[in-house]
Amino acid sequence: MKKYEFHPEIKGVDKAFYAYGKTYGELFENACLAMTNAMLDLETVEPKIKERLTVKAPYVEELLANVLAEIVFLKDTKQLVFNFFDVRDFKNKPNGCEVTLVMKGEKMDHKKHHIRWEVKEVSYLNYGIQKTKEGYQAAMAVDLSIH
Repeated sequence: MKKYEFHPEIKGVDKAFYAYGKTYGELFENACLAMTNAMLDLETVEPKIKERLTVKAPYVEELLANVLAEIVFLKDTKQLVFNFFDVRDFKNKPNGCEVTLVMKGEKMDHKKHHIRWEVKEVSYLNYGIQKTKEGYQAAMAVDLSIH
């Protein structure tokens, strides 16, 4: 199963991609990889720093959007970029969802990490998660900053 793929032909969004996973945990890991790969080359990031991230939301779609928004927030505010995501705990209950991830990466170095797309935010246009024969698929879109 492929982890993710970009879809430039979706109208109304700056960049769009699909992520896949056999479980919600794998789906979240692959969506995080796709988001980071949209911003910069994953191969240039070294696992020097380890961060733990716990996010809560009322439902799974919002939980994934919030996790992806945190990745953008960490890049923009703390200059941290990641290329490894491991879902340690995932709870999907009627009263809300929660995920805990361990992420590995490093401080942003503009000589080493060349920005592909400056992601501004996760867009809810064409966004969603659906069950498939193989597991789950998430359709995601991001808005880009124009410089």
